[in-house]
Amino acid sequence: MSATFTWQLPMDSTAAGAARWHVRELASSDIEAVDAELVVTELVTNAWKHGNGSEPITLTVDVRDDSLHIEVCGDASGEPRTVPTTDTEAAGRGLLLIDELTDRWGFERRASQICVWAEVPQR
Repeated sequence: MSATFTWQLPMDSTAAGAARWHVRELASSDIEAVDAELVVTELVTNAWKHGNGSEPITLTVDVRDDSLHIEVCGDASGEPRTVPTTDTEAAGRGLLLIDELTDRWGFERRASQICVWAEVPQR
């Protein structure tokens, strides 16, 4: 069985906190909640930091028997970068964290939006 929830988040610094609150309410265990909060924080923060314009960020969570499928969409021109270009660069490490916390993740372009999704396993 599955249930899908969608929220519009503001394109500002409050978006990640709102996203954490939403996934915390849907998680089935404390461990899943912590992992899902870290994942959604990274995805929403990236959408805000790298987004174009002021359109809201869309958070969709599909609650499944074995996982939370999280998708974050926002206007953006680039694609997610998974590795830093230099050893001293901070950017690019967040998606490595997502890779460790999820069963799988990916992204797709939808017109002017980039949608990044991740599956947080139920533990």
